[in-house]
Amino acid sequence: MEPNIILIVCDALRKDVLGLYGGPARTPNLKKFAKDAVVYDNCIAPSPWTFPSHVSLFTGLYLSEHGVHESKNAKLMELTPLNKNFKAERLPTYLTKLGYSTIGISNNIMVSRFTNFDNGFNNFFNIETDLMQSKEAKEAMKLGANFMQIVLMLVRKNRLNEIGKYFRELLKIQILSIATNYPFNKGAKLTNEILFSTKLNPQFFLFINFMEMHEPYTRSKGEEGKLILDNFTGIKLINYGKVTKLKQKYIRAAENLDKNLGVLIEMLKDRNLYDNTMIIITSDHGQAFNEHGYMYHDNYLYEEITRIPLLIKYPNNEKFPKRDGYQSLVSIFGLIKNVLIGRDDKVLTKKVVFSESYGCNRNLPLSYKERKKYVEAKYEKLRKAVYKDGFKLTINGTDGSIEEFSEHGIEKNLDRYKTKVKELILEIKKFNKDGNFKFPS
Repeated sequence: MEPNIILIVCDALRKDVLGLYGGPARTPNLKKFAKDAVVYDNCIAPSPWTFPSHVSLFTGLYLSEHGVHESKNAKLMELTPLNKNFKAERLPTYLTKLGYSTIGISNNIMVSRFTNFDNGFNNFFNIETDLMQSKEAKEAMKLGANFMQIVLMLVRKNRLNEIGKYFRELLKIQILSIATNYPFNKGAKLTNEILFSTKLNPQFFLFINFMEMHEPYTRSKGEEGKLILDNFTGIKLINYGKVTKLKQKYIRAAENLDKNLGVLIEMLKDRNLYDNTMIIITSDHGQAFNEHGYMYHDNYLYEEITRIPLLIKYPNNEKFPKRDGYQSLVSIFGLIKNVLIGRDDKVLTKKVVFSESYGCNRNLPLSYKERKKYVEAKYEKLRKAVYKDGFKLTINGTDGSIEEFSEHGIEKNLDRYKTKVKELILEIKKFNKDGNFKFPS
């Protein structure tokens, strides 16, 4: 019998937070799962944010190959037409043709039926976990990051009669947040409840996107949003104390996620579905907490954003030896193909892998419009990172500068490694498909 396949993306989960990898979060369920799995140490996200990273996961292509990525004129949901029009074989389509029942459950509006990520699935369900998705809430966030900014923008635009409408909407969101324990719970518990009541007939492919690790981390989303946007736009840098509190909440979110993953795994065991199932647990990108003066993700290719966990339990708990090199989400599709024809995991690990960013994916609220030039000058950059032989090099292809050079995550002096730097630049040159990419002189 062909194995079942479960692909779990823990959105915004960086590798080094997990106890399994020596991090501060207590994750006993993942630690237990790891005994049956192969734990990969060098998995790299192809993109620093959700949309293009998932396209790479489902197509086996880098951003510069599939083209579904941010640009100066395309942000966030605006990538949907690109995703719809891009024609390539996708993982769920491939498995559907093989006779698999293909099911998607996503807690992320970015990975949804509305953004064409249901392409190839027999069934795709979205669990709405972001309480800011109502029409009024979306309109409010276009005006400002918090209620005070929204009010000020309405006053400036002589729309005083709308203040009450937005106040009631934001108050309703606050009440719902308390009632549902949001943002500590972002849908994982409900996802498990749905799976408990769903009959999974072998052979099946199940894709899940969990949002427990994704911002926001505080109930007052507006205040957190303002804090991050003020830092992002250079108005007021975030202080150490606030960063520490946010990261503590992030660690707590990892522990909550671990509990929910444990529930899911036990359910599979109870249904006798565990042994003959390939289970992949990974992330689409990491999360920054001001390590380089930047919060969360989206733009840069720093280690805290590109390094992600990867655990794979193969059918019947088969193990493979550790291999030198790197893993990428780009290789997951090929790995699944390989496993289905009875081979090993060799195709997963490569000597060289890459990550790419094409600029800023944010649409600023009107209250920050005076910061637009600052944001464009600082973040609208083309970046590519290469990993090889324990080294990493990131080039800002807009101005030709080197933004990061490290060995095993430790930043190194460029002058002492001139030969290695030249070698890594050559790798990016061979990989590069963007004609306007500038290299260091």
